[in-house]
Amino acid sequence: MLKMLFIKKTVNPDIKVSLITTNLLLYMQKIEPLGKMLKQLVILLKK
Repeated sequence: MLKMLFIKKTVNPDIKVSLITTNLLLYMQKIEPLGKMLKQLVILLKK
């Protein structure tokens, strides 16, 4: 029983970290095109 609890405690943070990193990567991939569009808009506005 204690061993199971210990294993769960060690595994959970890893799962959380991996989920967060995958979410961040997806987020970054979505934001990158937006950033490029914003840069183009800024350039257009400066003209």
